[in-house]
Amino acid sequence: MHAIQSIIKSLTDGKYVGRVLDVGCGDGFVCRALSRRDDIQSVDGVDIHLTDRQVEALRMKDKNVTYHNNYLELPGRRYDLVLLLDVLEHVREDGNFLAEIAGRYLSNAGYLIVTVPAFPFLHSRHDEFLAHFRRYTRKELIRLVKNANLSCIRSGYLFLSLLPIRLIEVLLERMKGGSRDGPRGVGGWTAGDALTRAATTILLCDIRLSFFLNSFGMPLPGLTVWAVCRKRA
Repeated sequence: MHAIQSIIKSLTDGKYVGRVLDVGCGDGFVCRALSRRDDIQSVDGVDIHLTDRQVEALRMKDKNVTYHNNYLELPGRRYDLVLLLDVLEHVREDGNFLAEIAGRYLSNAGYLIVTVPAFPFLHSRHDEFLAHFRRYTRKELIRLVKNANLSCIRSGYLFLSLLPIRLIEVLLERMKGGSRDGPRGVGGWTAGDALTRAATTILLCDIRLSFFLNSFGMPLPGLTVWAVCRKRA
């Protein structure tokens, strides 16, 4: 979430954001955080995998966010900021989906932020468990954005420190013939509070370093690739 907040800050520079749409909002973590910002007027979250009961529970929990589990319920308006965070890799026709979301919901002066898992050679059983159709290079994501009639105004990578860890995991998996003990990721983190705080600090430093170098045109590779897009004039 710190990375997304940093990207938004770099785009707005203290200016009013307005209406936000989070596509694939999941449990509402990002929506909840953004709804606390003074520069955001409203937040809509949509996720087709949410049940009606889950939507109702989220609406009761987060009074400042409107949740949906289908696109028909979305208000007929354009948004100043559209988020597609770790969504496109789950969509078979990713380019068509991106173009449809941007064309239907992004305002003419708005921004769209997209994040996806990086580097196809890292595709593993972990991706299969998460129902990922693919991973992306930075060039592939930018090409996808352009084909969706959008302009990429900024892009880069995140989580350099996690890249060698995932690479080792993938190499070990392939040495074992594709077998592994089980899916791992954020949900499989079992370390104590001290290690969790240390890991969080490392990742925050990682994010700051990535953005700093990216601002000088020196993007470091990382486990996630991101892009900021706008509609073509």
